[in-house]
Amino acid sequence: MSTLAERFAELFAERPDIKAIDLARACRVKGPSVAAWLSGKTKQMEAENAIRAAAFFGVHTWWLATGQGPKRIKEGEHDRNAPAIALQSDGWPFTVPLDRYQRLSTTEKRALDRVVSGFIVGCLNSSIT
Repeated sequence: MSTLAERFAELFAERPDIKAIDLARACRVKGPSVAAWLSGKTKQMEAENAIRAAAFFGVHTWWLATGQGPKRIKEGEHDRNAPAIALQSDGWPFTVPLDRYQRLSTTEKRALDRVVSGFIVGCLNSSIT
């Protein structure tokens, strides 16, 4: 079984575009907390932080917290160990952190709005028939 620090190292190795500060923002904690997770000083995370970190990386909360079970969340699957309310306590309805969305250009945000709006309308229309 791997340690929490080893699991984080694995996740960061898979995503070199992500920095520790991005994780800190996603989890709403300060840099020293993340540094303790990554260094191995912290052996276990608080549940809320584990839920947010797992959602940030797209992995199962149980895998991140314990190293057991499947690592990745499959397409269309939900992390049953992470209550949706805890993930979205700020009202943001998506698993990608709000600050990452906010970094998009106005053009990118408009394009995303068209995609999401079209998807929702399509779902609603298909459920009506």
